[in-house]
Amino acid sequence: MKNRNLTLDILKISLAFMVVAIHGGFLSKFSQLGDFLTTNGLFRIAVPIFFIINGYYFISVNNIDKLKKWFYRVFLLYLFWMVFYSYEWFDIQPFSLASVIKNIIQFIIGYLHLWYLSGMIGAGILTFIFRNKVKLGLILSVTLFILGVSIQYLGNYHVFSIPILDKLANYAFIHRNFLFIGFPFFYIGFVIRKNGLFAGLSLPILIYASILGGGLLLGESWYNYSNPQNDGGFDNYLSLALICPAIFLLVVNPKLTIESNYSNLTLISTSIYLIHPFWFIVLRKFGVFDNIIVTLLCFTLSLLSSYLLIKLYNMKVRNKKIFKFIL
Repeated sequence: MKNRNLTLDILKISLAFMVVAIHGGFLSKFSQLGDFLTTNGLFRIAVPIFFIINGYYFISVNNIDKLKKWFYRVFLLYLFWMVFYSYEWFDIQPFSLASVIKNIIQFIIGYLHLWYLSGMIGAGILTFIFRNKVKLGLILSVTLFILGVSIQYLGNYHVFSIPILDKLANYAFIHRNFLFIGFPFFYIGFVIRKNGLFAGLSLPILIYASILGGGLLLGESWYNYSNPQNDGGFDNYLSLALICPAIFLLVVNPKLTIESNYSNLTLISTSIYLIHPFWFIVLRKFGVFDNIIVTLLCFTLSLLSSYLLIKLYNMKVRNKKIFKFIL
């Protein structure tokens, strides 16, 4: 059995908790500042690092046949969970052309957290296109990332005087998508693996970079919290470009890597990420609204659910997995 990086798997579970905390408004009733600095600050490292990890392991997709298999697997995963949550987003009452178009757009974008999977599909295809054009790919990824951050700030601070432009800039899917978040971080992960990007950085430098990145992210989020002109939360932070690669490089550094033979551990974070909105819905229907309690309960129930999901994922008939599309 191939050994896994236990340090990386633990990081992924921690990132999954951050996503749950973001959706639960973890500290919103305890401290508005604390909530903003976490759910709209430090916890925003979760999705970009997930993209970096996906890009890092995309290295095996080196021909069109493997891309087709990768696409098919991710699309089936996306389709299954979109159907699973269809009771939350699919709406044809009253039936009209507008409702059909709305559902089509929602399916393309993805329900709530599932935008990550649609974003990964787009990011993977772009990465495949630029897999052998690293310089051009890096320039494109950096440019798109900066553009995404710019759109977020232009929207939140209502810079546009033209109403339609201001409205567009404030739609989350305009800046939170495969182009402006998915591809930039996915591609960085891919290049780290393929070309040894940042391979010469020592462990102390990576630690300092992570601390500096954390400080810059807190400073950037505090600036937006304290600025009365800001109107809304944040997904795209400029400082994510430093802290996310630095943290990832730390956990894959051989000096910090802890090996494990438990291959299912990596599936726990995926399970938590995919199932947690279901438990938020259930808990709130039962009247659990306290943000800290609902977040902790949701994470616990999602963690317990991962056992069942992993069991189903590994279930075989005639030595063939029959539910491999769920994780």
